[in-house]
Amino acid sequence: AVVRMMVRLADPEEGMRVYDPCAGSGGMLILAHEHLAEHGGDAHNLALYGQENNGGVWAISKMNMILHGIMDADIRNEDTLASPAHTEGGELTRFDRVLTNPPFSLNYDRDGIAFPERFVYGWCPTEGKKADLMFVQHMHSVLRPGGMVCTVMPHGVLFRGGAEKEIRKGFIEDDLLDAVIGLGSNLFYGTGIPACVLVLRAKGAKPEERRGNVLFVNADAEYREGRAQNFLDPEHIEKIASAYERYEDIDGFAAVVSHADLAENDFNLNIRRYADNAPPPEPHDVRAHLVGGVPKAEVEANSALFAAHGFDPAAVLVERDERYYDFSPALNGNGDLKEVIEGDAGVLEREEALRVAIESWWSSSKGSISALPDTKALMELRADLMGSFEDELVPVGLLDRFQVAGAVATWWGGAVFDLKTLMTRGFDGVVEGWVTTIVTAVEDGSSKDQPLDHKLVRRLLPEFLEEIGEVEGQVAELDGTIKAATSTGDDEEEENEEEEGGLSEAEIKALKRKLSSAKKSSKSLQGDFVKRLQASQEQLDTEQAQELVLDILQGDLEGELERRVAAHRQSVVSVVDRWWSKYQVTLRDIEGERDEAKERLDGFLEELGYAE
Repeated sequence: AVVRMMVRLADPEEGMRVYDPCAGSGGMLILAHEHLAEHGGDAHNLALYGQENNGGVWAISKMNMILHGIMDADIRNEDTLASPAHTEGGELTRFDRVLTNPPFSLNYDRDGIAFPERFVYGWCPTEGKKADLMFVQHMHSVLRPGGMVCTVMPHGVLFRGGAEKEIRKGFIEDDLLDAVIGLGSNLFYGTGIPACVLVLRAKGAKPEERRGNVLFVNADAEYREGRAQNFLDPEHIEKIASAYERYEDIDGFAAVVSHADLAENDFNLNIRRYADNAPPPEPHDVRAHLVGGVPKAEVEANSALFAAHGFDPAAVLVERDERYYDFSPALNGNGDLKEVIEGDAGVLEREEALRVAIESWWSSSKGSISALPDTKALMELRADLMGSFEDELVPVGLLDRFQVAGAVATWWGGAVFDLKTLMTRGFDGVVEGWVTTIVTAVEDGSSKDQPLDHKLVRRLLPEFLEEIGEVEGQVAELDGTIKAATSTGDDEEEENEEEEGGLSEAEIKALKRKLSSAKKSSKSLQGDFVKRLQASQEQLDTEQAQELVLDILQGDLEGELERRVAAHRQSVVSVVDRWWSKYQVTLRDIEGERDEAKERLDGFLEELGYAE
């Protein structure tokens, strides 16, 4: 994620050196190698270096490099802080990029440490698990002019006092720190705590427009939740990378903070001080709670959301006075709100405008995808698609640029392997690859993949899916009927069932015969599935394969956009629904219901003789 978010590896003639001082299994270096290859660079101009203290992990790293076709990576087995192993002429080797995810909060031993000149900004305590900024100082000390450090760190390095504060102060005063990016919890193996990414540049290497400032990005809500671990999807990475590259304020997400402001805050880099993404408190109007009405101020506060989706609040609100609206008397309850909003003419018009824009963009862009087997320019295609997609869809106004970029980035992440196949084997190869995947899943009974759910099957064999769906429906229905009829119970219940028209033994046997026949039909259909699929594939010519692949890719992209449109629409519904929940039932209504209930209770008590 660090590589994909932050590092745009160039392809210089003299070569680029990438270094991971805590190499682990070599993942950062492998991603750097893949990143350069994907962007059309020459991997021969990329030199990879790493160091790992644990001998067993070092061996895994070496083997991992070989398995990924990287035969010349220089991975050393030694303690990075105590004895950095990469030297040239008695000095530390210099690198263009340092990418790493070091172990958090280790103790270290200062005695006998090699190259102490690395730690020009101070020494952390050797006890108390605070070696994090020692690693960062080492990383920065081995940069070439113009080099960059991107490292994952625990949040403690941002605000702990003592020696660590002095080190942070040195980083800032020498204008080394470029960005601080907060990430969500449980993203990294071995720790569930949230982490951050520090981006530093060599002294004097900051671009002019970034000097004297630090970018803070609060991305702790940008992740997809998993069972054992959370994940950064392409959408999240694209949003973070875009914020870093733009280097500008983004409300509730990113802030560019001057060194003067950081000094005023005693060099505390706590991300929420500068980029707070906490939602604002829910507003409550006391008068509206008492006598009803929706405050116009709250409607105005959500005007941007409504305008983006083309929704006019007048569809559900009518004016009461200069400060309040009432809900339309035509509404029968809050259940009507969703239906009214989803059917609103402005909402439908805006959503249709987005679909038209998608269709227009696809019509003009699919030629570039079709040309991929000839151009071989995969990453250039990605850049062109990303840029043109934003240019076409953002002006519609429904989704913002991050949502639009996230949609196409997520789509690209799911389609990139198919596009790589297209680049090397053409459209026929893509279809053949899909068929092979489906057949493999059929043959592997333990596979979690459902072959019949594959997007190719839905396009090539719709009649087959309908036929097998009907048969499996019959199997389920017959099986349920038989189980209900043969369930055990006491004799009295069984006699009552027969008296009430329960199934006889002969009828149950007939149902079992039908069930057996239906199961045979289902098994026969499933046995024919592969043959039918391969036969349908063989009937496709190259032009039909191209049309099929492009149609599936377009459908996947439209699905990504539709999910975001649905989420945005639901945001509109949720706002109006909250108004109903807060203000439709007033305090006076509650008091009236209370008084009415009290009168009824008093009447009951009087009738029963408990009250006079």
